[in-house]
Amino acid sequence: MTNPADANRNPHRNVVLAVPHPEPLNPRGITITCAMCDAARDWLLIHVQPDLVFVRCRCAHEWREHGLETADVTAARDDTGDDREWESFDQMYRGLGFDGLFRYTYLG
Repeated sequence: MTNPADANRNPHRNVVLAVPHPEPLNPRGITITCAMCDAARDWLLIHVQPDLVFVRCRCAHEWREHGLETADVTAARDDTGDDREWESFDQMYRGLGFDGLFRYTYLG
């Protein structure tokens, strides 16, 4: 038996894993800091298939972090255990507090 809601789903939808990470990141032995606001912790780790990892700051600055791998994001996910689907990136950023509203604020 199939779920009728599955008929409305896009089978080619990109799967994104976004995990809040309140601690500093040191993937190469150097603490990552935001180029826009100099924050050194309280990140959103974003894994986009196949193997792209981005870091987003509370100030809404986002960049691809070559020093982080998929395993780093999944390890951080194991710490939280939360799963949630979002309709859009904007909704996700607002819902997790990474839309710029909490700029210069550490929540973690």
